[in-house]
Amino acid sequence: MELQQPSGFVIWLTGMRKTGKTTLATQLSQRLTHGGFTVQLMDEDGEAKFLLEGLTGAKDDHAKVVKRFGYVARAVARSGGVAICAALSPYREPREAMRKDVRRLVEIFVDAPMETLLSRDGKEGLYRKALASEIQGVSGVDLPYEPPTHPELVVRTDQDTVDGCLTKILQALVNGKFIAPADFSRLTGGLKPKRQPPKAGRAGKAKTAKQSGAGKAARPSKAARQAPKKAAARTAKRR
Repeated sequence: MELQQPSGFVIWLTGMRKTGKTTLATQLSQRLTHGGFTVQLMDEDGEAKFLLEGLTGAKDDHAKVVKRFGYVARAVARSGGVAICAALSPYREPREAMRKDVRRLVEIFVDAPMETLLSRDGKEGLYRKALASEIQGVSGVDLPYEPPTHPELVVRTDQDTVDGCLTKILQALVNGKFIAPADFSRLTGGLKPKRQPPKAGRAGKAKTAKQSGAGKAARPSKAARQAPKKAAARTAKRR
């Protein structure tokens, strides 16, 4: 039986500048709109930039960006729409607070190595200038960027195409039951979503635990272990 379109939800794309958040958010907005969803795109580098008026690059102001975007996004979701937010949002605590308020949220970490970001620098030369200490206040260089510890999805724009990243995002929406499999097929031009493996019952879980070694604490995923260290590792490597 096909799922009915559920209540609205929020897609939050976070990542350092030049990782491709705007491109993914724009393309995703267009696909969902053409698929019949009511979508509100909020890009801090686009039309929603007015929500940043009066704010600086200070940590408290970055938190205010998340609050402002989150407030509007929550209203969109409550009315049954889809809010797509593309924001640097470099600090973990404000994002986690926003998640508790929004609830129906898909957090996507858009990632790429510094080498790729430098290649996308263009005439602005944001990272080049920051690494040369010509400017200050750049997240991931002289200011921290704190990757999500448990995002619903991580996309690497240096390893995948825009279409490939969008397909993964739509798959994550199916997995979270934000959209139906039929929606996925329509939005991807006929592709079928991957089936999730069935969840093990109590007996299955007990067997798995016994095979893996009773009493051993579960280790976090590789992505979860590495995510909080990425920004620091990149900065150390450059030094």
